[in-house]
Amino acid sequence: MKNSFKAGSVLLVTTLTFIGIACQHNHQSGEHMDSDEHYMDAVPLIYHMSFMQRYSVKLYFAGMEENWGLADIYAHEIEELTETIIDGNHMDDGVDVSGLLESMLPPQIVQMEAAIDAKDRNMFEENYQTMVQTCNQCHQAANYGLVRITVPETNPYNQDFSVPEDQ
Repeated sequence: MKNSFKAGSVLLVTTLTFIGIACQHNHQSGEHMDSDEHYMDAVPLIYHMSFMQRYSVKLYFAGMEENWGLADIYAHEIEELTETIIDGNHMDDGVDVSGLLESMLPPQIVQMEAAIDAKDRNMFEENYQTMVQTCNQCHQAANYGLVRITVPETNPYNQDFSVPEDQ
């Protein structure tokens, strides 16, 4: 009888603990998921920058393969991330990172999109070089000069960036 009482008590405590954790998780999730905007504002800047780098590399390989439709997708993703960072009003050690980005990157995105629209590989390559230089200038201005972006040399993704034969 004592053993069944002990087992029942342990089961009750365990069940109540799991219910408490589940309720706490749901409450916290509700707080953080009021809106996508609220959630995105809470995302650290480095998270956005890591995706910016990923999409920039993919943009490069798509453009060099003259896969203009795919390049356009990645240019659009970079543009959206730029807007997210700008709207996030990111400050770091007194540096207005969002303001720096806003003053430097959008003109480069416009130039990349112009090269993509023109389907001009040489223009694309020149504009990509300029975009990389702009990223590095922004990093310098934001006191993150140790972060130096380069033009990719090898494809780090298991993705084929060439134009599909059926297009």
